[in-house]
Amino acid sequence: MKFAEIIGQERPIRVLQQAKRTGKLAHAYLFAGPPGVGKMTTARAFAAALNCLAGGEDACGVCASCHKMAQGNHPDYFEISRDDERTGIVIEQVRAVIKSAQRRPYESRFQVFIFDQAETMTTEAANALLKTLEEPTADNVFVLVTPAPHQLLPTVASRCQMVRFGPLAEEDLRRLIQERMSLSDEDATLVAALADGSLGRAENMPLDFLKTTRLEIFTQLAEADGDQPVQALSLGAKLKEAADDLRTVIELLGGFVRDAAVWRSSGDARRLRHRDALPLIERYAAGHEVKDLLGKIRALVYARRLVERNVNKDAIVDGLCLELLAAGPTTFARGRLPR
Repeated sequence: MKFAEIIGQERPIRVLQQAKRTGKLAHAYLFAGPPGVGKMTTARAFAAALNCLAGGEDACGVCASCHKMAQGNHPDYFEISRDDERTGIVIEQVRAVIKSAQRRPYESRFQVFIFDQAETMTTEAANALLKTLEEPTADNVFVLVTPAPHQLLPTVASRCQMVRFGPLAEEDLRRLIQERMSLSDEDATLVAALADGSLGRAENMPLDFLKTTRLEIFTQLAEADGDQPVQALSLGAKLKEAADDLRTVIELLGGFVRDAAVWRSSGDARRLRHRDALPLIERYAAGHEVKDLLGKIRALVYARRLVERNVNKDAIVDGLCLELLAAGPTTFARGRLPR
């Protein structure tokens, strides 16, 4: 992987290339930004560039070191991530890193250690790594990759140079989607508009859901009136059909309600994500004040957190549907599930 092959992260790449060019490398970096925007890809390209035998700002892709990086057998490159059977990176993994960091590189200038999902490190693992970060050596470079830097041990984060990654531009994302997912122009445009600048999210979006069920759910929201409990049951049944991917559904609902708030306050269709659902957005927005729409967005954020904590999905959906259909706020919006 080379910097030149990465799309949409010009600023962090410039920072890394300048550090290599000037020789002012940090011993540890913290790559922070939304999921699926190229942080790990950039970390691998950075590692390849650091040890490339050509010595330029980017990896050449043809030298012996670059070939080993591409084949995944470079002796001075390490990726550390949580095992499938564990909830986080554990102290045994960090101890292995410390042992490797105490020796000199086998054949390159640097040993490079990349921690994927660094925020999942246990407290014991983070404290063990901290000791190594506090006493750096010139031939080791650590890269901690995370979408949630606030979840890292503050003392660990403070020992790293922050490199921030932003969401991909919609047009860049659309091109990547077409290249990697082989979608039509129409489908790639739809997915890119809804993926919040994240290729990882785009690759996990269920296209059939986006083209059918998503619009059916929005229609139920937009056309609701009268008997709220009955309509909440009907909407809830539709959401529960998608319970296996409830987090994605909640995120899409959040985009719809956000679009309604944007439309209600500005009337600017260019700022909408669900542009193909504009008539439904207009109708839903007409029935709610902006302050109530903002309350519904808070409720959706709360619901997503409940999903992440494995709260009963039926309870989440039931409370959320009442909130989305209500003319004003409910107890769910204030962070309490209905009894």
